[in-house]
Amino acid sequence: MEHTPTPADSGPCDGDGDGAPVYAVGRIGVDFRSEAHRDGFRRRLAEAAPDGPAPDPGNPRQLHDHLVRNPWAASGLTWTLSLDGTPVYALEAEPAVGMEWSGPLPAPAPGGSEEERLALLRRIADAPPVHPVHRALRDALLGRSLPAGDPDRIRRLTVPGRLTDRSARLCSGQVVPVVRVSAVGLARWTETPLVAAAVDAVGEPHHYDRDQLTGHVRALLDKIYFQFRNPGLSAAERALNHALTESVLTGGLLGAGLLPTGPGDDGPGNAGPGDDGPEESPEHRAAPGLYTLDAVTVARSPHCRPGSDCQDVLVRFSDPADERRVKVTFVHTVDVSDQLPVSLAPVHRFLG
Repeated sequence: MEHTPTPADSGPCDGDGDGAPVYAVGRIGVDFRSEAHRDGFRRRLAEAAPDGPAPDPGNPRQLHDHLVRNPWAASGLTWTLSLDGTPVYALEAEPAVGMEWSGPLPAPAPGGSEEERLALLRRIADAPPVHPVHRALRDALLGRSLPAGDPDRIRRLTVPGRLTDRSARLCSGQVVPVVRVSAVGLARWTETPLVAAAVDAVGEPHHYDRDQLTGHVRALLDKIYFQFRNPGLSAAERALNHALTESVLTGGLLGAGLLPTGPGDDGPGNAGPGDDGPEESPEHRAAPGLYTLDAVTVARSPHCRPGSDCQDVLVRFSDPADERRVKVTFVHTVDVSDQLPVSLAPVHRFLG
């Protein structure tokens, strides 16, 4: 990845909450700080569910359900963000300005009976309101443990925030910097809906084998997860993470990149209306080969508004089986001068 880091982005933090901005993509984990602390959680799990399964603080389902009923218990945990299984940050929520319910906002029915009022109170007690950051972290912890194909499986979480001047010691002895996480900009990478949307977008115009296409899309996501992973500190890293998060989660980049030609363009090598030879009907015409992610580069944008730090993220796709087919590049211009990066213009697409 080519990038031009800015010293202000990669330097040390100035103070608690006023340090370098962070915009990272990784896997959520939890650390119990010590074996004694872990045993304390095991005892509380047993007390909360005496008739349930054997308490295991390392079981994501048990821990998630316990935090839903007792959100204040999260203060005894250290949330972590990991790259390749190695924690790089300890996460803490920004000061609360509001809370969220675990489900739809409970409301008493007009003229409800005493039994209905008590049922509402029990429902509130079973799932008290929680800080949106803590809710996102506990949901991501559970989501990463779900099997492949589950619609609620969360492979990654995009985390915006700022470095503090503090660090946290994990149970393993590793010391990691603490990031204060913002509730605005948190994004869940729920893989199954992403894959299904891309497969539908690519498979409808042409007759591809759906299982092979699904494997192709998952391989592309793995390439994004592992080849372009970074701590999200420099201007280039934050721009890259924002461009991939926004374009993949909301912009349909997977479908547009895998089949960048239109439904009527079969690419070089396939007969078209202007070529010699008999014209084939659309249902018998060979489907064009799928593109794959070729390269991603980041460079400072030559044009930017005053007082901003603009980065151009170029995402290039190519056909690995036919080098005669033209490469397709998508350009995302991202302003990273604020804590939360923002796209400045629509994504541009050009050939080459």
